[in-house]
Amino acid sequence: MDVACLVVPNFLVALARREHPELGGRPVVVGGAPDEHAAVTACSPEAAAAGVAVGTTLRRALALCPGAVFMPVQEGFARAEAQVLAELVRDRSPLVEVVAQGHLHFEIRGLARLHGLNDEEYLAQLHESVAAATRLPVQLGAAGSVFVAHVAAIHDSRFTIHDSESRRKCESEQSKIQNPKSKIQLVPAGMERDFLSRAPIDVLPVEPVMLVRLRLFGLEWLGQVAEIPVSAMQAQFGAEGARARALARGEDHSRIIPQREEVHITEELELPAPAASSEPLVVGTEALLNRALAHQDVRGQTVRKVDWWLALESGEQVSRRVVFREPTSDARRMLFVLKGKIERLELDAAAVGVGVTLSGLCSEYAHQSNLWQIGPRRQRELEQAIEQLNARAGEAQVYRVVEVQPWSRIPERQVALVAYGS
Repeated sequence: MDVACLVVPNFLVALARREHPELGGRPVVVGGAPDEHAAVTACSPEAAAAGVAVGTTLRRALALCPGAVFMPVQEGFARAEAQVLAELVRDRSPLVEVVAQGHLHFEIRGLARLHGLNDEEYLAQLHESVAAATRLPVQLGAAGSVFVAHVAAIHDSRFTIHDSESRRKCESEQSKIQNPKSKIQLVPAGMERDFLSRAPIDVLPVEPVMLVRLRLFGLEWLGQVAEIPVSAMQAQFGAEGARARALARGEDHSRIIPQREEVHITEELELPAPAASSEPLVVGTEALLNRALAHQDVRGQTVRKVDWWLALESGEQVSRRVVFREPTSDARRMLFVLKGKIERLELDAAAVGVGVTLSGLCSEYAHQSNLWQIGPRRQRELEQAIEQLNARAGEAQVYRVVEVQPWSRIPERQVALVAYGS
């Protein structure tokens, strides 16, 4: 086994039922109160059976399923719980890709051997520990490729291996770990196509329009898609059709793309004496910016965001955030922007400490230099050439970019084109 997939079905609903055990077995709709002008964010299988779907208005959901329990969307809580789940898996795998909240792909190649276990025992221990720590209905699938592992993780009775000989081979290799209670599904090497043959086409990572068209052709299962000639799939759906056919046959060469951890560089200092004026705060901020930019993780990169804060004698904290329209590594530019915010502060108490955090690191922006040095003679030649070009065409042909509202968030308002020479 090379890849595993961990899924918490209906993550938001599972969180709601964990916090409110009395909701077990009852239809649950997550999105808000029925009288709110909002849409359904998630719903339980019981509500889905009544016709409720993600995107349905809450009022419509109430009409379809009057007995449903409506729960608010707790985005912060859901993010925190998803992060806890991801960290538990990162403790056990070097490569983890977060696909969505409660949906992770991670590499397990060679990990079982390091622990002196076989794949089944290792995954059983992983599943047990994660499920116990989160108290969520965790499902786990493992295979030699990402797509097969994903389908194995969401495996249910709708698509079991229907060929008796294939089923016998698969069961002999998967041993005792494959059972409904374990919520674990392993697909041995060489059994990918047999396993996928009874999976519905809904598991394919394609646009919904393509799924509709496949059904119009009478294709409901991956086994049927796998039998279609590649030329026919390409003729109907292009490259996406060819890839869908390859996935249906268990041919998947995708790789796990781990989430890049954002780097935060924090520097802070304690002021030698409480300060109520802006001058010592500006001086301290400049020193902190230079110190942070000298950090080895920042060298050769630019900064997109700066968080600045003050610690007051009263125990309170004052903070400001600056997001640069164009990332920079120039401390003077950062200080120029922060200085205006510092000077406008009205503090209730003297400041005893100051700190900055740099984040949003990215590569440097390239700025094109002039093709030649612009002197008085070159300038006159350029202007004469432009005048001649404009006279020949009868209207302006060369324009220059002029900043109009550089602070605006709307790109069209930041700059304007003006005829050169006007």
